[in-house]
Amino acid sequence: MAMMTVGGVALPNPSSYTVTLQDLDSDNTHRSETGILNRERIRAGVYKINATWTVKYADLKKITQALSPDKFVVTFFDPTTASYKSAQMYAGDRSARLQAYTDESAPEKSVWELTCALVEY
Repeated sequence: MAMMTVGGVALPNPSSYTVTLQDLDSDNTHRSETGILNRERIRAGVYKINATWTVKYADLKKITQALSPDKFVVTFFDPTTASYKSAQMYAGDRSARLQAYTDESAPEKSVWELTCALVEY
């Protein structure tokens, strides 16, 4: 099974993968003048996945196309529970960095590093 699917598309396994659980606080959360936190948590356990893939052009295209809709369902391995989870997410900034371009006559053989943050709705 793929470590991650996006919108039903099985993605190549990432070369780097971090799962974070975040809490969301309301605008009423603040510290008092004495440094005491007055917290109003409105949601706990919001998933954020930072993933990096080192892939050839064909897989780069597959991943960027899967991440292009404004929202999608991601099924991913959650190391905090050692199980697979599904969540509706969106893709944050995506950056692609060229790793190898050795044959100008065959750019499809180039190797790329793609990094993206996936954030739960």
